[in-house]
Amino acid sequence: MSMHSTMSFESADTEETVTCLNINVYHPQATVFKSLNYTGKQKYRVEEMVMFGRDSKVCHFPLVDKRASRMQFAIQAFRYNESSELCFEIKNTSLKTKLFVNNASLNHLNKIDLPRKCILRFGEYQFYMEKDDGEAREHFEIFIKISLVPFCQEVNVETLTYPVPEIGTVRITDVPNLQFQMAVECDENEIE
Repeated sequence: MSMHSTMSFESADTEETVTCLNINVYHPQATVFKSLNYTGKQKYRVEEMVMFGRDSKVCHFPLVDKRASRMQFAIQAFRYNESSELCFEIKNTSLKTKLFVNNASLNHLNKIDLPRKCILRFGEYQFYMEKDDGEAREHFEIFIKISLVPFCQEVNVETLTYPVPEIGTVRITDVPNLQFQMAVECDENEIE
């Protein structure tokens, strides 16, 4: 390597990494996300409030769904005092729909700091968000990907209509009308 190329390499500006909020989106009808840009990372100034919702004139990430609010939620970057780490908060801007961040419930205009990793839910929408830290002080990026499978599923548990002893166990013979479905083994070639 020549002395000139070494000098230019050493004097070149250091590339600054940018904090990125990776967002995987899921809805049973994936067409609600057809207006989102999946081609790469989108850059925003730290002062910008990034909006998600039905109104494509106001929202950076429009949702093509009549059940979504015009402005569903907003993400805002911030820093704690004396810290260089870029953090995010989320605010529910919907009048009619609660927003769930992990297990925290947000009503209209309530906001919460986003954990490093979280699942955001409202209606049938699910967003898995994960933050990658960077050094940039003026910008951050958002990278959107679509998921074909949900990140969490609601489990319906039927209420027991008979008493459960205090020791917390129930003998199967004590439960009226309890039916079990037995697994049936079959050859995969027999399935039509």
